[in-house]
Amino acid sequence: MVAQIDYWSEMSHTLVDKVIDHDYQLLEELGHGSYGCLFLGQSLRDKTYVAVKALSKIGLDHQQRQLQQLEVDIQASLKHPSLLGLDRVIHEKDHIFLVMELCDQGDLFDYVVREPLDDEALIKSTFLQILDAVAHMHKQGVYHRDLKLENVLLKSVNEDDSDDFVCKVADFGLATRERYSLEFGCGSTTYLAPEHFEEDTADDQVLPYDAAASDVWSLGILLLALMFGRNPWQEATNTDVAYREYQRKPAMLKKLFPQLSRPCARLLQSVLAVHSTDRPTVEEFKNMFGQLDHLLDCPTPLPAARSSCSSFEDEALALSMHLPMEIPSKLQASFDSAIFSSGMSWSDMVEEDFQRCSLSSRPSSIASSIVEEPEDEDDSVMFVHGQEKDSWWL
Repeated sequence: MVAQIDYWSEMSHTLVDKVIDHDYQLLEELGHGSYGCLFLGQSLRDKTYVAVKALSKIGLDHQQRQLQQLEVDIQASLKHPSLLGLDRVIHEKDHIFLVMELCDQGDLFDYVVREPLDDEALIKSTFLQILDAVAHMHKQGVYHRDLKLENVLLKSVNEDDSDDFVCKVADFGLATRERYSLEFGCGSTTYLAPEHFEEDTADDQVLPYDAAASDVWSLGILLLALMFGRNPWQEATNTDVAYREYQRKPAMLKKLFPQLSRPCARLLQSVLAVHSTDRPTVEEFKNMFGQLDHLLDCPTPLPAARSSCSSFEDEALALSMHLPMEIPSKLQASFDSAIFSSGMSWSDMVEEDFQRCSLSSRPSSIASSIVEEPEDEDDSVMFVHGQEKDSWWL
């Protein structure tokens, strides 16, 4: 079986200038990973630009091809202004080409790192687009399972205004139509709900988790990352000090993020309920979020709010905010992004990768996580990310 990581390292450049379906020319490679490659493409008919994702069929068995096709079918079935559009699927002997709309502003992670959102109205409109997209997915019986800033793409509306963009939720490599799942660990560690880490029950009976409720949890973490440029904890387990304290007393979320308005903090406490049955649906989350008058206690923009409203009552918690928190390597996957995905589940791909190659052969092309060094210790802004940034756009 051909190792996919070796395949794309050697073959991606050979597809540049290729014309597919007599209609689209692949102009340049935007990035490649273990399970696929992303190209900038152009229509030969009207000269418009598109994004083209190439997936390899080589070396896949029947089950893997079925899972690869499932990803394609799920994305093709979803039509919504805030979901990444799939215009065409082109099958060739060795490849599948997905022709998609081009999002020219990159992903939300890079945007927040480059230009922290300092306008409540912009934060609210951005997050409502994401909520609307995921609510549509859930209504269609599809659950994303990898919601994070990196998987929200941005498409400009006005070339003269960088803040005038629309959001496109992307990366359906881990999406499923099964609401109750036994595929634990699907997604990125800092965004995973606590049920992904729970130990087996006393009688060794493993219970499935609710993928819809898991998506809701991830959306709560995403909102905090969007607003403050950092995640509340490294992982939702008892080994994490911040999460353990939150689990004991959820009201401490206001201490971790003192700028949060109390109504917004209460909403997030319900969204980040430890027990999945206590969380609202995405539709309920969207309705309650839309009704919030203020996200922040301070009426000033976020950068000013960080300096003027960041008093912590608990010195230990204040200190913990400045400690580097990295995702444990055991749950880092360099292939959890749609461009890199063959359509297999996270757990299946990890197993396949360990069978085919050693850990040292992970693709070196994955970009490093962007971690900002704080200018002032009291104004630390950091994402809890690991050594790799698994961006859909690389």
